[in-house]
Amino acid sequence: MKVLIVDDEKHVREAIRYFVPWEKHNISGIYEATNGQEAMQIMQEQQPAIVFTDMRMPLMDGAELLEWLHSHYPNTKTIVISGYQDFNYVKPAIVYGGTDYLLKPLNSKQLIAAAEHAFKLWLEEEEERQQVHRQNMRLNELRPLYWDKVLSDLVAGQASFQEQRSSLCAELGMPETAAECRIAVLTLQGADCRLLQRFHGDVGLTSFVLANVCNEVLSQKQSGFAFRSWQAGVDLVILFWTAAAEADEEVSRINESIGQTYGVQLDIGLSRVNAFPDGLQTAFRQARQGLNERNLLQREGRIHPYRGHLHDSMPEQDYAPEPLFDKLGIAVLSGDVEKMERVVDDWAEQLGKLSLLTESSLLRLQEEIASVLKRWRPEEEITLELCYDSEGLFSVANWRGQLKALLQRLSKGNSQSPDSRLVLEIREYLNQNYAQDMTLQHIAERFFISRENVSRKFKQITGENLSDYLAGLRIDKAKTLLQNTNLRLSQISELVGYEDEKYFSRVFKKSTGQTPREFRKQEEKS
Repeated sequence: MKVLIVDDEKHVREAIRYFVPWEKHNISGIYEATNGQEAMQIMQEQQPAIVFTDMRMPLMDGAELLEWLHSHYPNTKTIVISGYQDFNYVKPAIVYGGTDYLLKPLNSKQLIAAAEHAFKLWLEEEEERQQVHRQNMRLNELRPLYWDKVLSDLVAGQASFQEQRSSLCAELGMPETAAECRIAVLTLQGADCRLLQRFHGDVGLTSFVLANVCNEVLSQKQSGFAFRSWQAGVDLVILFWTAAAEADEEVSRINESIGQTYGVQLDIGLSRVNAFPDGLQTAFRQARQGLNERNLLQREGRIHPYRGHLHDSMPEQDYAPEPLFDKLGIAVLSGDVEKMERVVDDWAEQLGKLSLLTESSLLRLQEEIASVLKRWRPEEEITLELCYDSEGLFSVANWRGQLKALLQRLSKGNSQSPDSRLVLEIREYLNQNYAQDMTLQHIAERFFISRENVSRKFKQITGENLSDYLAGLRIDKAKTLLQNTNLRLSQISELVGYEDEKYFSRVFKKSTGQTPREFRKQEEKS
């Protein structure tokens, strides 16, 4: 707290300085003014919490000062000190919230009691203000998650638009007159691998950052809002509620902005113009279909408008001829990996000759291949990814390599020990839940083993303490946020699992040799 003493009599100011035990109350600064005008200037520069003021002073008297303080610094506590008991002097202190009214000559006990009363009131109110501030910060951090969920439910038909209309207008800038809409969707499954690598493969974090990039572009015309999707198969949704006919241009600008910021281009599905809000579900379905039915073999054009049934899925024999399935089945039954790989080579050659291959077609193909392989290794988890090259475009060669690597792994069976599999699961759990409060007891209960076994097995298999692994994981995530966002340190600290910002800074410096601020400045220069 800082204190301001306002009185045109020097001996009064000195008496107040002398009698009040400032150090006991951790007062960081004591300032003096001889009139209201000087007091105003000091208030603007130093913003003291407590003001002692006389009532009769030159240039600006105490009544005017109290009125000005009440208007500009309502949290400040005022103690009026006057040589007059006239009601005209007492009234301003009452009207403008003075905590005490003391008569001259000053009584030291009354002065100390009045000062300590003012200190106590200010501290109590400051604690309430800080609590409200912390609550507001937490709400601001949760608000994006709230809108992600609400808007995801709206476009999926799982929430009422009328219940959200006023909030959409007030908080997101949706116009009351909105009558048309279009929706664009993005998935990071085919995102340029350099982009995901920049965020350590964290799809949630990447979506969060891209949503901010999209909303910066959209805010220029307040044409819509981008949010992270809670619906499977889609990572980011852009809802256009104004100038729906210009959405093509807006989507192109968004992709250009992503390209300028991160050096990548993404595939985006775009719906037709639909009625708003009744056509939200239709627009969402159209945008997803536009993305899913894009030609994976096309090397140009990353915006994929919905085209109805212009090119539905290809006939099955075009991309999954039955003889190849028969060959794969026979090779699987024989356990001959070389035979299986030859089938894969034939399949890749077949795919490379196609002029049209949609994502939905390829996904069906992969499901059928996985079901054949599952008969060979029923105990194995078999998944196939849509393989992309460095430009984020589907690569037949990468797809072939992935399938061959899978066959090699399956041919060797599951060579992992139970302990290795357990530690792998623990690491995966930490990778997904590092932002939560994580203790050995929590992990032990989660995996039904003792705390001692958790630590011992983790160290035995990985050569690293579990706590060190978790701290390293959190620091890596924090570095990414410091490099790529303007979030405050308190927000970053909480996002990576540290409630105490100071403790987070100590851990960060111990790990990197720099404080988070030093690290961010260095990255900005490089």
